[in-house]
Amino acid sequence: MSSKEQRLTELELLLDEVRKQLLDAQIHFDIWEQLWPTEENARVLNAFRGFFTPTRNAHLDRFFIKVSNVVSNDPTSPSFYRLINMLSVAPSLAPGIDIRSLRSRLKKEKGLLARIWRYRNRRAAHWDMDVSEPLVPVQLGESRQMLMELEELFNEINRAHAIGHGWMFQPVERSDTRSLLSSLRQMFPSGSPKVGE
Repeated sequence: MSSKEQRLTELELLLDEVRKQLLDAQIHFDIWEQLWPTEENARVLNAFRGFFTPTRNAHLDRFFIKVSNVVSNDPTSPSFYRLINMLSVAPSLAPGIDIRSLRSRLKKEKGLLARIWRYRNRRAAHWDMDVSEPLVPVQLGESRQMLMELEELFNEINRAHAIGHGWMFQPVERSDTRSLLSSLRQMFPSGSPKVGE
C-alpha cells in the first residue's frame, strides 16, 4: 500500500469514527433533552424517578464524554483536531478545504468546550475533586448550537474529501423516549402505579 493510499484509508477510518462519536453525542443529548421535566412529563418522571433521574444523568454524562472525544487534542483520539492536522499535512485528501476557517470555527466554541471538558473530568469520566474552578453551567441552547456547528464542520470536511459522492451527517430524530413517556402517561394517568401493578 502506498503512503497516499495509507493516508486515504486513515482519513476514511477517522472520518467514520468522528461521525460515530458525533452521532452518539447527538443521540445522548436528544434523550437527555426529552427527559427534561416539562409540565407534561413531570408527573411521570417523578413517579418513576428511580429510573428516570439516573437515566437522564447518564445520558448527560455520555453527551459530555462524546463531545469531549471529538474535540480532544489527544493525537490518538477520533477528533476534529486530528482530522484538521491530517488535512494540514495532506491537503489533497480534501481539496479546497480551508484549514484556517475550520480551526477558527472550532476556536469559537473554546469556552463552551472548556466547560464541557471540566464537567467531563469532574463528574462524567473521572472524579476530579479539584474545586478551585467551579463548574459553570452548560446551557441547552448553546449545546444544541455547538452540535449543529460540529455537524457542519464534519459535513464540510467529508464533502471536500468525497468530492460529490459522499454522505452527509444528519441525525434522524428518534422518538423512542417521547413514545415511552407518552405510553407511561396513558398507562398511569393518575400518577405512580400502585404496588403490584
